[in-house]
Amino acid sequence: MTRLSRRAARVTPMALAALLPAARAGGAIDLALGIPQGGPAEAAVEAAVAALRSGGNQYADPAGLPELRRALAAELTAVRGVPVDAEHEITISAGATEGVLVALIAATDPGDEVLVPQPFFENHPGVVELAGAVPRFVPLTDGVWRLQADALEAAVTPRTRAVLLNNPHNPTGRVFDRAEFDALTAVCERHDLTLITDEVYDRFVYDGHRHLSPVGDLTALRHRSVVVGSLSKTRAMSGWRLGYCLAPPDLTAALRRVHERTTLGAPHPLQRGAVAFGPTDEASVATARALFQDRRDLVCEALRRTGCTVRAPQGGWFVLAGTAALAGDSGELARRLVEDAGVLVAPGASFFAPPEAGHGWVRIALVRDRAELRTGLDRIAVHLTRTPIPPRS
Repeated sequence: MTRLSRRAARVTPMALAALLPAARAGGAIDLALGIPQGGPAEAAVEAAVAALRSGGNQYADPAGLPELRRALAAELTAVRGVPVDAEHEITISAGATEGVLVALIAATDPGDEVLVPQPFFENHPGVVELAGAVPRFVPLTDGVWRLQADALEAAVTPRTRAVLLNNPHNPTGRVFDRAEFDALTAVCERHDLTLITDEVYDRFVYDGHRHLSPVGDLTALRHRSVVVGSLSKTRAMSGWRLGYCLAPPDLTAALRRVHERTTLGAPHPLQRGAVAFGPTDEASVATARALFQDRRDLVCEALRRTGCTVRAPQGGWFVLAGTAALAGDSGELARRLVEDAGVLVAPGASFFAPPEAGHGWVRIALVRDRAELRTGLDRIAVHLTRTPIPPRS
């Protein structure tokens, strides 16, 4: 095995990836991936095409087009209620994934440890490992998915340097509250930790819950935090790979040095398109939020009827459903759903370490056409009725 292959082997694999080829080949209904409905505004597409044709296809400012950073700063200032400095606090990244990687490389040295709440977004452990750091998993309270102060403190070691938090949380849909953030603030201050918050679903919070952020309500955390966001969700631009890091000026300077050595910069013409999109309209976001809350209720009700254990997510685009009463191994359940029912769901092994800890869970995406969701959920129900999967021995 080469050095390169040894390094790749250390990065945690994603269980969902193994199911994608069969799902695509068989035309399965995809209830696994968080793909936005529709596409970006026509004005954004035309502006990106115009940039390509007019020469706006060479290197841009590595920190991001000034026009895009100013537009994001204005939008964030309006939404979060605190001033955001486009010049010194925002860096445009090649999607939120690169933003998280850049933040981790800037905040840690090889061998340092990063606290990651579990269940976790399936990309996060691998990105931590790719940065040369070691994920240390902090269990959320089973079923209600709360972040506990004693669990955070117990996970800290002399090598801990950062916390990587997804809020609203993928896959559980938890929107962390003030008490949880107070505990997190105390741990970060006591051990001088950098907080990296992945907030790509920040505008999709349901039932009157409130999204809290270091840039906004949590002022005690702002000086030690990197907020990672994305244009993928609110603008339906997931394939454009445009995200951002929002951090204090000293952290931003470090982030930009790393960013210039990872991607150098996000694609110039696509940034031009994003500028043309303009700020997200709050009325449009509210409409989408109400639509997804309706989809959430549909999915939760249907899954409960099949015998799954379901806690309605407070935010985000996914439902994490407990399948322990129906199947001993949700990985086997997910495989059979693809092959026999024509439905793709994400097996729980993608979200837990070790993967076996996720055998009683699957994740299902909300952001689908209502008719497609109903068809997929009906297929799941019929399959579970006809071919129950025995519990693990």
